[in-house]
Amino acid sequence: MRFLIGLALGFGVGFAGAVLFAPERTKRREVDWPAATAEEVRPPAFEEDHNIMDSLKSALRSVREQVSEAMEEAKKAQAEAERELRERYAKKVQRDAWEPPKVEALKSKASVKRGKGK
Repeated sequence: MRFLIGLALGFGVGFAGAVLFAPERTKRREVDWPAATAEEVRPPAFEEDHNIMDSLKSALRSVREQVSEAMEEAKKAQAEAERELRERYAKKVQRDAWEPPKVEALKSKASVKRGKGK
């Protein structure tokens, strides 16, 4: 309980100190920028390319190529992860198959042979 009270007081004092002793911000300087004209606001693609459908098709083609590349990479990663999991599973199965019998199992077999298990 003391720890929680000390933690709360420490945060409170730290926050108050940060607020009270913070450096004052300088007021923003206002810069007089020249006003833009309608020609400057328009994107340059409209000035150079008058066929919007061709530019849209090329953009979609590039997106399709990027998506296909990403899918190929994802399939490769999936195949590699699956291969690693299969290898780990095979090792686990092989290790469990060759695991020596437990000591308790040997004791129970010995007691049955001697006739004590009846």
